[in-house]
Amino acid sequence: MSSIYRNARLAKDRTFDGTFLFAVKTTSIFCHPSCPSPVAKEENVLYFESVCEAMDSGFRPCLRCRPDLDFKYSAKNKSGSLIIDRALCIIQSGKIYGLTVSSLADSLNISDRQLRNLFIENTGLSPKKVITLQHLLFSKILIMNSSCSITDIAFASGFQSIRQFNDQFKKYYSQTPSQMRFSNPGKSCEKSSLFIEYKGEIDIVPTLNFMRDRGIAGVELINDSSYSRTFRTETGSGYFTVKNRPDRHALEIQIHSNDIRCYRDIFFKVRKMFDLDANVEKISEHLGQFALLDQGMENKVVPRLPMVFNPFEFTIRAILGQQISIKGATTLAKRIVLESCLKSEDHWPAGLTHFFPDHMEILDLDLSSLGITKRRQETIRLVCSSIDRGLLKLQVSQPFDKFYKDFISIKGIGDWTVNYVAMRGLGFADSFPASDLAVVRMMGFDEKKINLKKIIEAASPWKPYRAYATMCLWKKYSEGEH
Repeated sequence: MSSIYRNARLAKDRTFDGTFLFAVKTTSIFCHPSCPSPVAKEENVLYFESVCEAMDSGFRPCLRCRPDLDFKYSAKNKSGSLIIDRALCIIQSGKIYGLTVSSLADSLNISDRQLRNLFIENTGLSPKKVITLQHLLFSKILIMNSSCSITDIAFASGFQSIRQFNDQFKKYYSQTPSQMRFSNPGKSCEKSSLFIEYKGEIDIVPTLNFMRDRGIAGVELINDSSYSRTFRTETGSGYFTVKNRPDRHALEIQIHSNDIRCYRDIFFKVRKMFDLDANVEKISEHLGQFALLDQGMENKVVPRLPMVFNPFEFTIRAILGQQISIKGATTLAKRIVLESCLKSEDHWPAGLTHFFPDHMEILDLDLSSLGITKRRQETIRLVCSSIDRGLLKLQVSQPFDKFYKDFISIKGIGDWTVNYVAMRGLGFADSFPASDLAVVRMMGFDEKKINLKKIIEAASPWKPYRAYATMCLWKKYSEGEH
């Protein structure tokens, strides 16, 4: 593996960015393989598989290639990687305040000792250290890309005190948070804005157009240049707006909330919504081999996978959309929103008038007068009840097969709904709604007698990116070339 890493570093191969990092002993700095800095001698280089490992070894992130913008790890122990995935999802979510190793272990139904061993095997670090480093990584993002005060940043990042934040920050970055902010005068930030930086050029208009057709009135407001929505967390509520800032190579988020602790959750969810972490070049190279999929690409690049902010909200929307038009499903979703009567503040932007109900609130609603068939009303209630009882989890940190089994066991849920929710609700890159009408037509199968087995078999060469293959088929279908 060392020879592969060495060759990738010498070639400055950006396709290896996110696979490994290298650190230079003479400068105490670590970088992405594609870093434009002068090439260091091999005898002065060390290789790492995660940002946390590099930082824990005493190296600082490079200010040119910014390798600490993303948090990744290498699952060395495959048998325990699922538990670590779940643990990292909890650490990266907004539910991090007062998080300890014991409480994290309890939420995963394992012992403290088991959790520590799995973290060491998978990340090379203890869970306590990973939690601290993840807090620091996010705090730096806020320092460099927001106008939040240092005090607000400390608490938004998960630290319990300013002193703890300053001590840990100086230990790993060799300067205080204030010194880092003042050392980057060119990064002035608009009031209340948070920036999610990305590499290269990204056009979010196709994603916005896709979202707009499926948006829920009153909860979401989508136009040609921005996405806005209301949200609720355990400790507060608010709304946010996302728009592209090509001049900064970033998405700008303006968050309005009574609880700054929501910033972290929103930050990571918006990254997923606009699919910023996908290796689009690698996916496009693989799927571009197939003429049918190539027709749905733009300049040989696959469409990004538009994720959703709220997986539960999307699940209800997907159930409503079974065998009816997109417009019909959004109309029914709007009726549920209005029936729930969870109104936002009067002074919020026009169009952001309501919150979407959670599963318990939907169980309390009378759906009989909303134009929803009795069968779908029953399915919605069964899904909400399953979530409440812990029988269905809308989390990406579970095997697809388990999610499929749990979801499809609910009366009224079929293969299309499971895969559609897995695809856009949870982000499973290889999920494939084989019975989708547009997919069936584009692949040339008989829509009146759908044979799932044959369709899935025909799509098998597209693995492990069948969700992106589906986006290619949908794009071509929407253009009328079918």
